[in-house]
Amino acid sequence: MIGSMSDRWRLLDLDVRRTDGAPRRLAFVGGALLAVSAMFPWFTAGAIASEPFSGRSLVALLLGVAVIVATALADRSTLTWQLVVAAGALGGLALVAASVVAPPRALSPSDGVALALVGCVLVGSALCAARWRCTWTPPSVAARNGDEAEEQRPARSTIRLTVRWIGVAVAVAIGAVVLWPAPTPDLDAAPDPTATYDEAIERFDEVTADEQGVVWEPCESQLLTHGERTDVVVVLFHGLTNCPEQFVEFGTELFEQGANVLILRAPEHGRANADGTAIGSVANIDGLSAQALRDYADDAIDIATGLGEEVRVLGLSMGGVVASWTAQERTDVDRVVAVAPAINIPRVPAVLTHVFRNVFHKLPNVSLPSGGATLDHAYAGGTTKGLGATFAMAAYVADSAYADPPAADDVIVVLNPDDNQVDPTHLAEFADAWASTGGPVSLHRFPAVGLRHDVIDLDQPEAQPELVYPSLQALLDGERP
Repeated sequence: MIGSMSDRWRLLDLDVRRTDGAPRRLAFVGGALLAVSAMFPWFTAGAIASEPFSGRSLVALLLGVAVIVATALADRSTLTWQLVVAAGALGGLALVAASVVAPPRALSPSDGVALALVGCVLVGSALCAARWRCTWTPPSVAARNGDEAEEQRPARSTIRLTVRWIGVAVAVAIGAVVLWPAPTPDLDAAPDPTATYDEAIERFDEVTADEQGVVWEPCESQLLTHGERTDVVVVLFHGLTNCPEQFVEFGTELFEQGANVLILRAPEHGRANADGTAIGSVANIDGLSAQALRDYADDAIDIATGLGEEVRVLGLSMGGVVASWTAQERTDVDRVVAVAPAINIPRVPAVLTHVFRNVFHKLPNVSLPSGGATLDHAYAGGTTKGLGATFAMAAYVADSAYADPPAADDVIVVLNPDDNQVDPTHLAEFADAWASTGGPVSLHRFPAVGLRHDVIDLDQPEAQPELVYPSLQALLDGERP
């Protein structure tokens, strides 16, 4: 019996040299795949969830990191390496099984499950490879290799150890920036609604008092009123880097149909250049935050409640995210139309949006080149801080939407199948998940006729207002065109 136990422990007694080469490479790659799998939807609360590393996702991340760290330190304790690698493989397989049987959100099939499965196979293979070397390396060769290693170790060990630890430190720093979740701000509404027309006008003047001499004139906030409270007031939220001028034509049509119309300028947008003769630089958005967008939305709805009996909201892109926030948070909003809300990075898998948000949150602002037409009333290019603020608000909306129905009476998410700025498939999944809470959420699809992401601004090339404007007006009226 004693001999049997001794034989069992001998199986765990690997020489450190047998963890080098193929076993170490397999363990490193397998651990990395386990960690990366935590970013995909079946391991998270949803593709744009603000706290992706929780629950089984957190377990997958910790298993992967543990395997990587144990592999980096394998020369300290081969027994620890074997135990950690074995636990990583078995634990990862258990996560894969649990995620296939009961995905937390089931928004879509996930590459995370496949990555975790491959990671488990590689991690388990690392242990097998180490044991295979122990069994099949001829004793004479093993002895000769050992002698050579001993001769080389004094000369090479210090440099190798230094390089290894520098690599670990760099990997940890990059991992902290890329993987560690950016905090989701508290974006609960703080309503202070106006009750009368005069009070609404006074509040509008207060909110826009700082625009004079700072904002490029076409980009100043717009208030189109009939001089009194009307049955319907429409709030329009413009997109990132654009300004109220984007919605002037559409807002005028709504005004001519009898509604009061409010187009409030988003924070940091529409600022003029130094001599006040043109729109300024996109770097102005460096200070934009999700909290500022929340306050902007609250101000707009607070003003609107005094302008009309029924408050309707429509927003595009970043404005679509802001409109979605009002749908979720403000009980004094009757109907919301969110047009192509910018809830994910375009042209990359939607599940990587939170990775970009982490990076945007932690690093300084970077101005991005323009990917479309240059408009005289919109900042040229993009900005990482602006995208970060938009995605932070989108993450808050997603967290709330996946848990509770919206506060608004009617919510319509508008999808453009030709959109190159928002993933239409993911947007449809988001709308379905929001509707699954039991709220009044529906999806409207524009026809595939080559519409741009900005379907509102008449200055956009190939604008099609004859198709878009009547459809959006009908949606605001509660009709389904």
